[in-house]
Amino acid sequence: MNSYAIVFDVGGLYIKTAVLNGGGQVVPDTYMIYPSKSKASMLEILTHIVDLARRQASRIIDKEYRIEGIGFAFPGPFDYDNGISYIQGVDKFESIYGVNLRRELMARLERDPIFARRMTEDFQIVFENDANLFALGEYAIGKAGKYDKSLCVTIGTGAGSAFLDNGELVKSRGDVPENGWIYNRPFRASIVDDYISKRGIVRLIKEAGFEIAELDVKLAAELAKAGDEQAIGVFRRFGESVAEMLVPFIQDFRPDAVVIGGQIVKSQELFIDSIQEALQPYNVVLEVTDETSVSTFAGVSRLLEQKKYAKSQAREA
Repeated sequence: MNSYAIVFDVGGLYIKTAVLNGGGQVVPDTYMIYPSKSKASMLEILTHIVDLARRQASRIIDKEYRIEGIGFAFPGPFDYDNGISYIQGVDKFESIYGVNLRRELMARLERDPIFARRMTEDFQIVFENDANLFALGEYAIGKAGKYDKSLCVTIGTGAGSAFLDNGELVKSRGDVPENGWIYNRPFRASIVDDYISKRGIVRLIKEAGFEIAELDVKLAAELAKAGDEQAIGVFRRFGESVAEMLVPFIQDFRPDAVVIGGQIVKSQELFIDSIQEALQPYNVVLEVTDETSVSTFAGVSRLLEQKKYAKSQAREA
């Protein structure tokens, strides 16, 4: 009897989802993208997620399958241990503020006769920050697995981060920031998130004095790739900003590698060299992955394994 896991990478606009086999690999024809319905009512959101879980289960062609768990990469603020969302004031998922999603989803799935029949005895629903899951997945199937200690960073609408020591997340230790989060650490005139993100690049675009109105990151990247020196300079300075931000964390944590993922790596050739150059004195390998979602999914699988092991240890104690 084969066990599978259903994984969700939840964003404000879209939910990416897949089914993973026992080895943490995406089952063919199960990677799907759906609207997140993040502005809907609590009932609509819960119903939507349950419906997606049922759809994903129906895509498993193994007749004897069992589902060992569902894992969510969910944006914060969020109580990941207890499954409670505390997102508010950002025009997404407002209706589920303070809701225990684990309890609500579990109750609905247990009432579904078809899904409930496929749940294993140890079925669990787990939640984690997307950057942490990216890091766990990179250790399991990606580039972080080659190193004992890694600092994993995702750059998109903000700066996500996770610190790995022998495959384990480090969230509270003297050599890492609280929760392993860099986004809210002081940087220049503000915090990291304001500079190491899409809006950080927009800031550099404005500072560069572009005459094109409404020049966004995508267009600036296209101009840079076409050889526009002004645009090239924007991304070179962005790379220098990333390196400057990383240095204090590298000095404290002393990782063997920094692994960068997220939406921004689509334009990695425009800024990676400037990061690499600035980090040369620090004896750290720079790795870049463009398989962020795949790594995040694999991270959910690893997290489910860790939770299952912890539960079995608690029973034996």
